Amino acid sequence: MELTNRQRLTRIFQRKPIDRPALKLWGAAPGMKALHPDYQPVIDRALQFTDLFGGAGSPCHLLCGALHREYVSVQTRPTADPLWVERVTTVRTPLGDMTGVYRDSVIGDPGFTTEYLVKDASDLQKLLSLPYEPEPVSVAGYHQAVADMGERGIVTFGLPHAGYGIQDLCGSETLAYFSVDDRELLDEVIALFARRIQAHARAVLATGIRPVFSWVGPEVFVPPLLSPRDFEDFIFRYDKPLCDLIHNGGGYVWVHSHNKVSRFLDRFIEMGVDVLNPLEPPKNGDIDLAAEVRRYGDRIGWEGNIEIQELLLGSPERIEQLIDQCLEAGTPSGRMILCPSAGFMEYAHPTAQYIENLIHYVEYGYKRVNAFRCGRELEG
Repeated sequence: MELTNRQRLTRIFQRKPIDRPALKLWGAAPGMKALHPDYQPVIDRALQFTDLFGGAGSPCHLLCGALHREYVSVQTRPTADPLWVERVTTVRTPLGDMTGVYRDSVIGDPGFTTEYLVKDASDLQKLLSLPYEPEPVSVAGYHQAVADMGERGIVTFGLPHAGYGIQDLCGSETLAYFSVDDRELLDEVIALFARRIQAHARAVLATGIRPVFSWVGPEVFVPPLLSPRDFEDFIFRYDKPLCDLIHNGGGYVWVHSHNKVSRFLDRFIEMGVDVLNPLEPPKNGDIDLAAEVRRYGDRIGWEGNIEIQELLLGSPERIEQLIDQCLEAGTPSGRMILCPSAGFMEYAHPTAQYIENLIHYVEYGYKRVNAFRCGRELEG
């Protein structure tokens, strides 16, 4: 039985038998525009050959919700370099203002924070003082994305993440200090954000849709950034109730977490994560995919295991070797999604080698996933 891309991906989330491993080029979706003209042949092949993931959502500002425009303002100012501007964010709270600065490229290069909004414990208190009203949920964009996707893949419904939400406001260094010096106050902020996200997810489910919910965040609460205790206290404690809420409502969960996650796989499974991404091998990560699949089998969906650096710098022979190794290791789980560790179009000026490797990844990957049939009788 040959499944459509949508059916294949859906059954991976549902822990049901599939025909073959899925093939994903992270970031490829219907209607996308090329950041650089050289990306267009990559996009064309991805739309033709890969199992697509689209994205949708509804606004959920963690600071003050529907009052966002009343308390948060953003101004853009020029810099000495015409290729860069600064976005200055001001948050007016009952306990005083907070200011953050982000330097943004006008030609699509990665930007960076030059001043974090949250700098010390008094700013955590300011966050807690902000009034909040939940934003009305709209799923019109989700329905349109599903219609545009058709049978070519699935559409995930994006959620913010409580832990990642505070890290984004203060940075990893200050977060580490907070985890020691102001742990109770940090926990109070994360707990508040978590309640708001749960309420938002509950409102989404109340519309009648049963999507795959997706979020990014646990990676900033695992070593080497923070400790296993921090993962338990600030990730597992708050993400598990959210996963339970989603599963009880008929939805599924996709989570992205870089860094060394091998020691946390059992916790992600217990938490209720249906598919975990990007499963980085050494040296960036610590996932021995063959060993982990032997240990956990189909208890979780396996997505990734191809480092983006290999596509940037490797040879075609190296890419073929990695694809084959990954499929040999992951296919026995029955829940394998071959995928690079980052979005493919995050470089404004791609090299010819990178473009050629992306095309080779898609074409050779498609050939090989079709050779690695899962060999299980499909039902229904």
